[in-house]
Amino acid sequence: MPVTETITDTFRTNELDPINHRKDHDGHFYSISQSVKKQLFTGGGLPKEYKELSETLNGLSIMVRKPAIELITYLNKTNFDAPVTRYVLYGKTGSGKSISLAHILHYGSNAGMVLVHVPWAPNWVRFPKGCTPSVIHPNMYDHPIESVEWLKHFSTQNALLMQKLELKTTETYKWSKREITTAGSPLCELIDLGMNRAKYATDCVAALLGELKKAAISKRCRVLVVIDGFNAFFSPKSKVQREDKSIVLPTEFVLSDAFLSLTRNDWTNGAIVVSVDASALPLELRESSFPRYQLGKQGFEHLDPFIPIEVPNYSEKEFHSQIDYYVERNWLQQPKARTDRGRAELSFTSGNHPLSLMKLVAPY
Repeated sequence: MPVTETITDTFRTNELDPINHRKDHDGHFYSISQSVKKQLFTGGGLPKEYKELSETLNGLSIMVRKPAIELITYLNKTNFDAPVTRYVLYGKTGSGKSISLAHILHYGSNAGMVLVHVPWAPNWVRFPKGCTPSVIHPNMYDHPIESVEWLKHFSTQNALLMQKLELKTTETYKWSKREITTAGSPLCELIDLGMNRAKYATDCVAALLGELKKAAISKRCRVLVVIDGFNAFFSPKSKVQREDKSIVLPTEFVLSDAFLSLTRNDWTNGAIVVSVDASALPLELRESSFPRYQLGKQGFEHLDPFIPIEVPNYSEKEFHSQIDYYVERNWLQQPKARTDRGRAELSFTSGNHPLSLMKLVAPY
């Protein structure tokens, strides 16, 4: 199906549907409506600095960059009858991986895919809000609070689609003597139970992911899994301790186990996009940004085979587009920013690194 040419002569594009983004849109910004922003990112997905900047500038815009274009090209050509393909975004911290994932989330939403999104996996490992021993899984640990939050995030992102799909459970889940989710119940009941009963929330997440996997295989829905900081699941330590003060490994979390199960390529009718980042690991394990190092042996073998996609620093075109955006929004008011010499100085000082440039032009 031919795509209508919508590229403007400036640094913006009027093509607001990520499904149609292609090479010609590289380096152009597109705007995301407030309603879409509320649906997709209320529960996370935008880096704190980027979210605050978009609020200050009164509007969320995302630059269409080559990594996202490459991913969208692959997704548009996917054979969904084949086992799910895994894609791994990698690059230096602050190069734009999270924003590329946000772009892909928008793509998946517009493509009618059920979104299974983890905004920042390291939060469950490094900043848990209260882990408890699992009642169902021996030697495993639950994240009651984070599980409730994640179920709310899932519900916000997929509420309308889940109503339309009318997915139902394929098995019976017994939570207690009185509380049972019978086979054939709407998945929404499973979600509601987890949101209202933190005690069961983690196992509700695991059950939900398992049901979505089955639904995808039976072609009742198409699923897009997006996880930022995926390598945190394979970190050699966490902030959670047992009573004897021994460290609980991330792979011993019920949440980790559930999402690791979903990121295997033993199902169809979906796609898996994850990022690996040095900041997801302890300080002593940040020497390289490459997937093999970031994932470690266990993580690499879990995802292999996968398609690696590098998210580099800005190209010259992208750098100038970003400066144009800052100037247009009056975020960068220095007259020098409009000159070649001024821009050359900003380029040299920031190294065309997206996060460094954002901090460099901040008026504080």
